[in-house]
Amino acid sequence: MGLLDYLNLVEHARKLWRYLSTRKFRQVFGRDVRKEFHLIYNINVVPQGTVFNRPEPKVQRENYRRTQNLKTVNSCATTRAIGHLVYGFGKMVDIPLIISSDVDTDERMDMSFISVGGVTNLKTCDVLRDNSNHFLDYRSREPSIVHRSSGQAVAKPSTNVAYGFIVKIHPNSNRERTWICCAGFEEWGTSGAAWFLANKWKDIHKWAKGKPFAIITETEYQSDESTQLVHRFLTSDEVADPAKRFAATVTGTTQSSSKAETIHTTCTASPGAMQ
Repeated sequence: MGLLDYLNLVEHARKLWRYLSTRKFRQVFGRDVRKEFHLIYNINVVPQGTVFNRPEPKVQRENYRRTQNLKTVNSCATTRAIGHLVYGFGKMVDIPLIISSDVDTDERMDMSFISVGGVTNLKTCDVLRDNSNHFLDYRSREPSIVHRSSGQAVAKPSTNVAYGFIVKIHPNSNRERTWICCAGFEEWGTSGAAWFLANKWKDIHKWAKGKPFAIITETEYQSDESTQLVHRFLTSDEVADPAKRFAATVTGTTQSSSKAETIHTTCTASPGAMQ
């Protein structure tokens, strides 16, 4: 065996090991992680004439100027979420995520993606409204994460923690594709959900394997790494029981619980916006 043959053998062995070692990752995120997978953030148009003021730099730089001509912006939560997910994917697959805005991908449906942000993200709206989503939805009139079938709340904004949710589906338009959204109340709910998906996917795989799922998380303000699991669901029926118990908590009544797999009980407090 010549040197070139040996090097080719080593390379094939490396690719085979990489393929086998990422099998669980591919089950959670779908087969397109080895082909083309999108990470989609939402953008907001800046009113004409708006000038964003930044803090004065601690170290003076002659070439530093404040930005005065931004056309679009995104939040710090979006930036943190993108960082969590890009780093998480980078450790597992060789193909980089394609980072795009929801406006640029508005009309694209035949693709796999993770969308960051709630109903301000066009692709998150696509996930939530798809008929294959039997899990969760978001209500903005009285901000709450709800059971999609019944409309009953499963979580509402809290002053103590920021709740987030993750929904994974295979859309009816193309069951080969994987759509995932990470959203939450206020910025820490969103970035906390993204951190959980990027760092706890092995735990997700233990109970979901390659199936569609939904998760509700809670995050302490200012700390994505504090994010914990609140509820996890594989079926619509599993969402119904926490919704009933949540209603009982809000109204002060007691109702029995049974099948839903719950880590701990969600609480409610003051209203807040979903990012």
